[in-house]
Amino acid sequence: MYTAYGLLVDSELPLPELGQVRTPGRADVVVRRGAVEPPSATAVRLPRGLWADGDRIGIDVPGVARYVCERGTRITVEPVDGAAADAVRLFLLGSALGAVLTQRGLLVLHGNAFVVGDSCAVVLGRSGAGKSTLAAEMHRRGHVVLSDDVVPVDDAGRALPGWPRIKLWQDALDRLGLPSTGLRRVDDAFAKFHVPLERAAELAPVPVRWVYVLDRYDGPLRVVPVTGAAVFTSLHEHSYRNEILVGDLRSTHLARSAALARTARLSRIDRPRGIDSVAASADAILADIDREETQHAPSRTTRAVGA
Repeated sequence: MYTAYGLLVDSELPLPELGQVRTPGRADVVVRRGAVEPPSATAVRLPRGLWADGDRIGIDVPGVARYVCERGTRITVEPVDGAAADAVRLFLLGSALGAVLTQRGLLVLHGNAFVVGDSCAVVLGRSGAGKSTLAAEMHRRGHVVLSDDVVPVDDAGRALPGWPRIKLWQDALDRLGLPSTGLRRVDDAFAKFHVPLERAAELAPVPVRWVYVLDRYDGPLRVVPVTGAAVFTSLHEHSYRNEILVGDLRSTHLARSAALARTARLSRIDRPRGIDSVAASADAILADIDREETQHAPSRTTRAVGA
C-alpha cells in the first residue's frame, strides 16, 4: 500500500516514487493492470489522447499504455508490449493520478507549493517555465516543498502534500550546483531526474494564501497583481490536464476556483526574456509575501523588482 496526496493507493504495479504505509487501511484508490475497455460511441474525444465517457476518463499514450480512471477510485493500466516500466509509471503518477484527483472534486493545479509560516504559496506556469527549478531554490532556502508538478487544492483552500521529490532537468541541477550521480531518471529517454527532498515529518494540508504565475516579457522582473475574471482564466489555464474539465468536472472546477479566489491572492511574475532569473524570482516572491505580511493587506499596484 502506498500514500500520495493524503490518499491510500493499493497498486499492483510497483510505485517506488510513493511512500509506503506500514499500517495500511482501506484503499482510497485502486490501481490494477488489465484490459482497458475502449470509449463508447458517445464519449467526448479530447486533445492529447484524452477522452471522457460518463464517469470514466481515458488516457491513450502511444507506445506506453492506455489508462482509464473511474469515479476517482480506480485506475486500470494496459501497458503496451515492451513499454518501459518507468514510462508507464510516469503517466500513471502524472496524468492518470491527476485525473483521479480531479474526479474526487479537487482543484488540481500544474505547479508546485512551498510553505511560508502557517500557509503556503503555489507557483504555476507552462511546461518549461522553471517551476521545479524555483521549487528547488525555495527548498535550498529552507522552505518545505509540499508538492511538485501536481498541486491538489481541497474545498477548504488547502494544498495537499505530495511525495517528497522534485523532477529536475540536468541543466537545472547544474544551475543549482546539485550532482546527478545516484539520482534515478524520470525516464531513460531523457536527462530528467527525481531529486528527493528531506522532510522532518509527515505533512498535513496547508492553506493556500498566495498564487504566483510565472511568465516572460521584455522588461525588468516585476510582480503584477491579477484580479477579476483574469483569476479564473489563470487557474483554468494552469490546471493539470485542463482538457478533461468538461461537464460536471468543469462546474466543480469553477466552484473550487471561486473558493480559492476568496482566500488566496494571485499575482503574475513577469521575468525578463533570455535571463536566468531563478534566484531573482525567489527574491521577488518572498519579498512580496513579506510585504503583505507587514501590511496585512494585498497591494493593488504593480511592483517593480530589480532582476
